[in-house]
Amino acid sequence: MSWNNIKITILKELRGVVRDKKSLHKLILYPLIIPLVILLFGLLFDTVNESTYTLGVNYKLSSEEKEIIKQLDYIIVKNCNNIKTCEDYYKDNKIEGYIIRNDNKYTIYTDTSQNSGEIILSLANSYLDSYSKMLGTKYLMDNGMDPNMVFNNILVDSKSLNKEDTNIMSNMIFSLVISYITMIVVMVCVVVVSDATSGEKERGTLETILTFPIRSSELVIGKYLATSFLSFIGGSIAYFLAIPSFLIGKEIFTSYEEITFTTSFLSILLSILVLLFTSLLASGICMALSGKAKTYKEAQSSLQFVSILPIIPYFLSVMEVSNNFFQLIPIANCSSLLNDIVINKIQFQSFGIIIFSTIIYIICILKYISLQYSKEETLFS
Repeated sequence: MSWNNIKITILKELRGVVRDKKSLHKLILYPLIIPLVILLFGLLFDTVNESTYTLGVNYKLSSEEKEIIKQLDYIIVKNCNNIKTCEDYYKDNKIEGYIIRNDNKYTIYTDTSQNSGEIILSLANSYLDSYSKMLGTKYLMDNGMDPNMVFNNILVDSKSLNKEDTNIMSNMIFSLVISYITMIVVMVCVVVVSDATSGEKERGTLETILTFPIRSSELVIGKYLATSFLSFIGGSIAYFLAIPSFLIGKEIFTSYEEITFTTSFLSILLSILVLLFTSLLASGICMALSGKAKTYKEAQSSLQFVSILPIIPYFLSVMEVSNNFFQLIPIANCSSLLNDIVINKIQFQSFGIIIFSTIIYIICILKYISLQYSKEETLFS
């Protein structure tokens, strides 16, 4: 085996990507999306947290009710006089919901399919619950009874089992971005492999290359290493854009203040190692799956589902599914491991299992590729 031929093949593939503006733009664009997403969602969350919601009522508020409303954040009460006026205000987006009072019955009207509707429903319930309790307290005191004997028979307190009281939505975005870093590795592989294998078949250049003094194994190794290198660079750029973006976001946006992650030398080193193994594995999987594809589009279609693998841990965490079996799902396990490293919750037993299984996958896939590309039907189909 000639390492010079492998080196030439690697350089050829790298030059091909640089010269292909379409592929080059994709490789540059994928990582640049991360800072935009982080800053955009930070701005969005802060805007939502600072928003006020207007609640319409068809009655005049008492002094007690006005005091309760003052204590509730993000709510403004607007008098509608009657049901028809409340309905018109809602249609004109002047209010997010309204309360209709009929004697001592209060009915809350709002669209709970929207986020604003859920929020106004919660605020309206808080206001009415507080007002009901205030009326009960006043009645008991007027009749010479102690309200504490009715309303405060038990004391309720709550404590979070999570030592870090964090914002759920901002942490979901953080996990999603970390998963997207691994996804970038896969997407780069899809772009490069599709052109390096099926693209060359479609253009007829692969047959010409094989007339040169180069073995098919040398050609395959060169393409594999070039793809792994490019995907690793893409993932690394994404990683080194994501972490500073979150650090900046923590300084700018209050919604990111509670996000915790580590930037220690060990975490960076382990993250780079995981990205390297992910690149090697993803390149092998993409080459194996695109082997029999005859055109560039056919290869991309056959590789699309691979891009979904990195996002599996994110959806599992949202559904609160935990199972050691998922540590064996290729690429998905690397995505999960990268997230654990960044948030400093890594378990070295899981780290060893995932890295070891990934090495086994890489060896098996490389053997399959070597057998696959030694056949004429793969090289010339």
